[in-house]
Amino acid sequence: MLMKIRTVLFYVCWGIATAIWSLLIVAMIVLPYRRRLLWATGWADTSIWLARVLAGIDYQVHGREHLPDRAMVFASNHQSTWETLFLPTLWRDQVWVLKKELTQIPIFGWAMALLRPIAIDRSQRKQAMQQVIEQGRAKIEAGLSVVMYPEGHRFAPEVPLKFKSGAARLAHNLQVSIIPIAHNAGQFWPRRGWLHSGTVQVFIGKAIDPADFETVEAFNQALEDWVRVHRDQAVQAENARRGVSA
Repeated sequence: MLMKIRTVLFYVCWGIATAIWSLLIVAMIVLPYRRRLLWATGWADTSIWLARVLAGIDYQVHGREHLPDRAMVFASNHQSTWETLFLPTLWRDQVWVLKKELTQIPIFGWAMALLRPIAIDRSQRKQAMQQVIEQGRAKIEAGLSVVMYPEGHRFAPEVPLKFKSGAARLAHNLQVSIIPIAHNAGQFWPRRGWLHSGTVQVFIGKAIDPADFETVEAFNQALEDWVRVHRDQAVQAENARRGVSA
């Protein structure tokens, strides 16, 4: 019962914070783009803070030393809203590949659009991939890393991991490395249902270089394998802590 109350309280406060931050980001249109992008990550900081204080969702990061000193591609498994909020706090100079429908939501979507993400039409797969490569190249040349979720959608922690090849194709075409990220955020902030207090485990891997692989498929498989191993490790450890059988 307590967690249900905390969940409702969090969503109410987070909704208000999101509305305020959306308006602030829209108002930031007068600022230079890079400053606007940097200051807008305050929404991510606020959201992660609210999740910790109101819902008891903390986090622990492993491998922070692997964060790059130059623009790369970041590829993470996708279980929750939590990781979409958390990753901008790790690396401020980043943009995201997302479905263009999100940028059409009044106020919130306008704020997202002002941050210039790579907004794709997922129903047009070939054109979307070309857009990701062209705009991704421009972003990385400008010093902005590109964040992608190769699963394409949020999936529950126990669902078998399967990566689409978009992130690998982008990195291969641009000949830049991918930083793999794995986590178990879905055990605490699921796609549906009540929140659960505890500590999200976030694993950041060493950069994976496309030059080390003969094909995009092999490159993507290596990325998927690394994320799967570390995701499953985190999920199993949390299940054991809760006394839940796999």
